[in-house]
Amino acid sequence: MLRLYNALITVLWPLLYLYRPFRGSIRQRLGDLAPGAYDPASSGLKVLVNAVSAGEVVAIAPALRELRRRRPDAQVALLTTTDSGRTMAQEKLGDVLALLAYFPLIDLPSAVRRYLDMLKPGIYVTTEAELWPNIQTQCRQRGIPVVLANARLYLHNKRGLRGAIVRRLYELCDLILCQDERQRGNFVAFGLPESKLRVCGNTKFDFALPDWDEEQLAAWRGQLGLGRGKVAVAGSTHQGEDEMLLSLLKRLRVEIPGVQLIIAPRHIERADEIRRLATGHGWQASLFSSLPPANAWDVLIVDQYGLLVDLYRVADVVVMGGTFHPRVGGHNILEATLLGKPVVVGPHRFSIVAQTELLAAAGGIVIADSEQALGAAVKGLLADPRRARRVGDAARLATLANQGAAGRVVDELLSVVATE
Repeated sequence: MLRLYNALITVLWPLLYLYRPFRGSIRQRLGDLAPGAYDPASSGLKVLVNAVSAGEVVAIAPALRELRRRRPDAQVALLTTTDSGRTMAQEKLGDVLALLAYFPLIDLPSAVRRYLDMLKPGIYVTTEAELWPNIQTQCRQRGIPVVLANARLYLHNKRGLRGAIVRRLYELCDLILCQDERQRGNFVAFGLPESKLRVCGNTKFDFALPDWDEEQLAAWRGQLGLGRGKVAVAGSTHQGEDEMLLSLLKRLRVEIPGVQLIIAPRHIERADEIRRLATGHGWQASLFSSLPPANAWDVLIVDQYGLLVDLYRVADVVVMGGTFHPRVGGHNILEATLLGKPVVVGPHRFSIVAQTELLAAAGGIVIADSEQALGAAVKGLLADPRRARRVGDAARLATLANQGAAGRVVDELLSVVATE
């Protein structure tokens, strides 16, 4: 099976030149790396981390910071696939990383060999469900431990040939660090030996946000052009969800005059498209990069990365993007909950099952299983500040109570390299 996979990607990879976001980085993705501060000849611990996109970078960042705190000699090389992941890594881990590079081009064998020959890592860490046959196989062949951190497994689509392939990829991991007991049970049911499994928790809980005083918050509201009305923030939205939110705003304005909507799309290249949609709905719409005078917009579309957390600070209610899209299943909601914001999630939560179950049990989240229910949930929270505060406070307490996973992940990583 690996031979067939390699034959296909070897023949087809030049087609990536047709994919505009990859064009300027293909040479690096093929292994033409400048090591920068990373020194493969050094005697310290060398860690190679694969964090595909922004969400995975956010998830692994607390563990990498804790690793560097405990092992100042550690050199961390972080690989991302997307530009959003690279941007997030620079923001979250710029002072931690010895090297930030793109992942070897579609796991091409020759590119993987170049990466491993140059970097000579002592351990390879990948995240969540990100599994690649060539880099894992070649790490195994070179005696480099392969660890899957923040691991999750959903069994609903793991049958037949697909299940056999995925199982083999998990078997190429030396250690699997599960998000919770439920995920551990899924791995056991899938046929993975218990000796490979550890429960460490979800590192996405392990982060801190700077406190803002009232003066900072007021200045930020002024910069955004916010009035005195309510604000709904939709984070990491996808196509289809924006249209739903723009229609929802019409219904909200009937009972909550002056409410404003901020949409932060998961992919900012869609910002102009969303602005046109909003204008088509009759709204005064603006991009963040060209903010009009105060209170001169109904809908603000975010066209820059790195702003979402601070936009949550001004939200009276947060709608979690991806949870109303059947193929996405949600994105990280914990930044909003740590800020004590009431979050509404939709019916598609398979990417954040553990987070939403935990928060729902604490009364720290509102679930809307339809577009109609979304309208009722958002309207109810905006119209009842005391209820919104209760939900937000419960969310914050539950988020804080589940921190500590980063330390447990680092314990396991260091135990693996200590035995090598």
